[in-house]
Amino acid sequence: MTGVLDVGNGVPELRVNARHRMTCVEGGLGSGKSSLLAEMARQAQASGFTVRLATASAVETDLPFGVVDQLFPGKLDDLDLAGDIHPVLRFAARYLRTLAAQHPVFIGVDNVDRADEESVRWLTFVRHRMADLPVSMILTSGPVRSGLVNELVGPPARIRLRGLELAGCARMIGPAPAEYVTACRTATGGNPYLLRELLAAREPMTAGGIAASAATVALSLVPRLGWHGEDVLAMAKAVALIDNSSIPLAAAAAGLSVERGMAAVAKLGELGFVAAEPLAITYPIAAKALLHSITSPERETAHGRAAEFLYSRGEPAGEHLLASGPLGEPWVVEALRDAARREQSPDRAAQYLRRLLREPLSTSGLRAEIVGRLGQLETHLDPDAAFESLTRASGHVADPVGEARLALTLAYEIAERQDRGRAVAALDTAAQAVAVADPDLGHSLRLYACRLILEESCVDAELPPRLDRLRAEPAMSAKNALFLDALLAFRDCLRGQDPARAAALVGVVPSTLVEGAAGDIIDRAAFTHIVIALMIADELEPALRLCDAAFAVTADREVPVASAQVHSLRAHICLRLGRLADAEAAGSAALEIFDRLKLGRQRVVTLAVTALCSTWAEMGDPGRALDLLTAHRLDGAVPAARRFDRVLYHRGIVRARLGDHGGALLDLLECGRRLSKRGVVNPSGTAWRSHAAEEYLALGRPTEALRLVEEEVALARRWGRPRALGNALRVAGVAAQEQGAELLAESVEVLSDSPARLQLARSLLGWGPFLPPEDRRPVYRRAYDLAKLCGAMPVMTTAANELRAAGGRRSRQDSYSLTDQEMCVASMAVRGQTNREIAAEMSVTQRAVEQHLTKVYRKLRISGRAELACALRGHWPGGDP
Repeated sequence: MTGVLDVGNGVPELRVNARHRMTCVEGGLGSGKSSLLAEMARQAQASGFTVRLATASAVETDLPFGVVDQLFPGKLDDLDLAGDIHPVLRFAARYLRTLAAQHPVFIGVDNVDRADEESVRWLTFVRHRMADLPVSMILTSGPVRSGLVNELVGPPARIRLRGLELAGCARMIGPAPAEYVTACRTATGGNPYLLRELLAAREPMTAGGIAASAATVALSLVPRLGWHGEDVLAMAKAVALIDNSSIPLAAAAAGLSVERGMAAVAKLGELGFVAAEPLAITYPIAAKALLHSITSPERETAHGRAAEFLYSRGEPAGEHLLASGPLGEPWVVEALRDAARREQSPDRAAQYLRRLLREPLSTSGLRAEIVGRLGQLETHLDPDAAFESLTRASGHVADPVGEARLALTLAYEIAERQDRGRAVAALDTAAQAVAVADPDLGHSLRLYACRLILEESCVDAELPPRLDRLRAEPAMSAKNALFLDALLAFRDCLRGQDPARAAALVGVVPSTLVEGAAGDIIDRAAFTHIVIALMIADELEPALRLCDAAFAVTADREVPVASAQVHSLRAHICLRLGRLADAEAAGSAALEIFDRLKLGRQRVVTLAVTALCSTWAEMGDPGRALDLLTAHRLDGAVPAARRFDRVLYHRGIVRARLGDHGGALLDLLECGRRLSKRGVVNPSGTAWRSHAAEEYLALGRPTEALRLVEEEVALARRWGRPRALGNALRVAGVAAQEQGAELLAESVEVLSDSPARLQLARSLLGWGPFLPPEDRRPVYRRAYDLAKLCGAMPVMTTAANELRAAGGRRSRQDSYSLTDQEMCVASMAVRGQTNREIAAEMSVTQRAVEQHLTKVYRKLRISGRAELACALRGHWPGGDP
């Protein structure tokens, strides 16, 4: 016996000369009562006691004097055990006295609470008549006993077993890691029986090993519980399956009446395996073992019973129906449809509908309706599955309004697959079908058709009359009216006509739009276009607040596609604000979701990819951006769909940062060609002209550069927002060379009060050379501070070098041909900053810092940091970094 005695805390010392005493050992199933009794019997025998043992059982409860007969085998054979009990009581007592006269006697009765009534009477009889004898009586019992047993064991000494402490578990387990011992005690509650069975599994000494031992524990535990009756075992399984349940619910799952369930729970309570309501198995390993013993058909049946019980009481039953098999009952259809309607999480609602489709449904129309609703939910989770479900249901929904709602969602998925003409035609047909039955839905369908046309081309001849007819509608809902305003503002932004309509949206966006953006297709579209319009109109802070509010909603719901889209929009806003670290975090979060959903190159995915690419390029890691494009098959020819225009634009920026000016120019010009064809001319949305002009300059073609950038300046002046105008003026000033001072000065002035911090830093760097030498240093200092605040390493290091040059120190060309980024990282390393600290200050990855330092060491022909300060001494203002 190992480890059990440490909980006895009062196990009586067995002395040969002791007078009669009785001790009761109490505990639940597997608490070590029997082991403790056996150990005490062994000690008694070693001390010279005559040892007599008996084990009571439920099988012998009706056998008179069954326990006494075990204590004194053969001595009662000639007595009438079924008649008057008094002769038997006296005879057995005299026999015990005879034994005690020869040697001290140890009487041990295991499970006295299960003993027959006659034997309990004899034990009570002896207790009151043997006080002068050297007899030690040890009884074991569960926590709940009959009145007669309570009378027997009432006043004597008691040992209550409540499970082994950590030290006892450690002794029982033997050599093992401390965390494993702790985990074993948690799993078993220190129950010696359960701990012994767990160890018998011989699984690895890990959390996984403990979980795996459940199968071995079940082999012993299930039959042991079965000894107490089928109802007890069935109820134990039900409680393990439905944690924290009520007695009626668990009884229903077990297929028992409430009365039988209550009796079984009472017995489980006696055994110490179940606490009071809400019901739960006391020991985690026992719960796992019971679950392991339940077959799949048994699980499905139990959950089906539980669902029926809950439904009959008017309570939600969907959770249990998810785990049940098909029941073929009408109430199941209603329960699952109700569960799907109530559920806020699209993922959970879709699970209810998929389960519903396993039931035999009454009509094909009902099945199509359910499949269509499932497809609408799947647009938030798995667009490919959504397209399949919606296509399957299309044309089979009996209700015209239901069919039209399905058509709206299906059109979105069709358009994503680059078949906008088919999508618009489907929307038009659906709108006509519900024009009378549901005019508001008809407006939504027509608006969505306008959206699809507008996204492809803002100069499509169909668009103006469609929008005019919608604007003339007298009774449009607030939701649709906001969507119409969003589309009109978005069109104005693309064409660069008037930012006023977009700016006006800031004060009229209701909170319901943000709520709906997580689920409703119209609200989601309106939200997207409003945010993009605000971005183009330089209303970046309101756009960011909208995204933050939407993220707070999507974070509480299982809507991964909507959540990732909000992250993507937020990344582009932060990129425009020069908050590169925030842009990287948002873009990475979006891409992680998209990659998990395996969405390939769909529109929302390119939104995240392009934000990350330009962010990394600005942070000084364009190689990583190119790797990302390659990973998403966006490094070669791209389709003609509108979403790939942005890929060309941002890929051009990445290639420019990599020094591939020819490739960058090709991408940017192709982007411009496509956008011009679509009527998208506003440089505030996509400044392809100024970027292409910079590539022309890099290739030594200033005439073409000046032509393009002058066109952008004119368009930006018409638009009247600072970010686009300041950027265009900067490139125009650089392209104009000696005549560019006024343009660069205007660029700085325009950007000074704007949120475009990174653009301002670039303009300051461009303006500096035109200033008198004594005025340059504060300009470069401001550029450096802005770039550092943004985390734009290339701009920051350029500003740092210009600062050094303005201070009369050696130029960067003298610094052993180190690049700007390398010089900046090296200076921080010399000042004692760690790679992590440098990465944090620069808002770049540690990997990028390590790569820069490796190149520095190689160029300076040194082995590491220890030699860096000497190698670079004299290359900073003041002589030190």
